[in-house]
Amino acid sequence: MCDSQNEASINNFEIALRMRDFEIVQLTQRNNFFMVFQGVMFAGLMQSGHTKPIVSFMVCVAGLVVALFQIGVASGAKFWQEYWEQMLSEYEAEANAANPELFHDDDCKYESSVKKRMSHRGFGGLASKLVMCRFSVSRIPIYVGIALSGVWGVLVLCTLRAYPPLSVPSCVVGF
Repeated sequence: MCDSQNEASINNFEIALRMRDFEIVQLTQRNNFFMVFQGVMFAGLMQSGHTKPIVSFMVCVAGLVVALFQIGVASGAKFWQEYWEQMLSEYEAEANAANPELFHDDDCKYESSVKKRMSHRGFGGLASKLVMCRFSVSRIPIYVGIALSGVWGVLVLCTLRAYPPLSVPSCVVGF
């Protein structure tokens, strides 16, 4: 009975690992789509010469909506990544209590392992400090979407400059 439970935990661990990896790959592909799409819209907006104000307005609105969708997609992917990582921790504990855990909540273990490896490889300075900040590659697309939403939002407001409170600030002079 114990062996079959251990085997089931190992199978569950492998499935959870594949699912977590799938979520990360999908996040990257989806985020790339949103970034390219917004880049094309922004380039088109800049090249348009703003001869048709309604087109500029609609492109900016579309950019804002796409950026908001990017936030939603990245947040959803992050949710499932976190779920599968939690499952990995649980299945690992069930399957192999005798060996060290790969997934755990002890930040000091992670930091000491990474510092030791970087030290042995001669990796230091600013790059080392940035690595130790542990930026999340799955959270950054959420932040990018938020930042782009802000940019598109300002651009939407700038297309409405006929309304004095929404005009381009006088400190913005362009190129």
